[in-house]
Amino acid sequence: MIDGFQKVVNKLIEERLEQIITSEEYVMYSELLHRDLDEKLSQFGKFDDEAKRIEFIDDIKGNIFDQVHIQTKLAYRTAFNDALVFAINTLVNPQKMF
Repeated sequence: MIDGFQKVVNKLIEERLEQIITSEEYVMYSELLHRDLDEKLSQFGKFDDEAKRIEFIDDIKGNIFDQVHIQTKLAYRTAFNDALVFAINTLVNPQKMF
């Protein structure tokens, strides 16, 4: 019984993550960050000064951090929302199953 429950929970999580990844908000942020990263990478060969290259690499690191931060924030917000709805439906406003 536990194995079956764990499989259902894993499937639910995977489906929900798929919904997050394909959501309009997620796609919009990802496209903006990828476009910004592509623009920065296209300028890499233009820097002769080592200090500017280091600054450039820091910008790329910041871009990657921003992308991961936004993705994580969207996933946590969705998970919290789902948990809140579940709690309200289960604890505050339970419905008879039979």
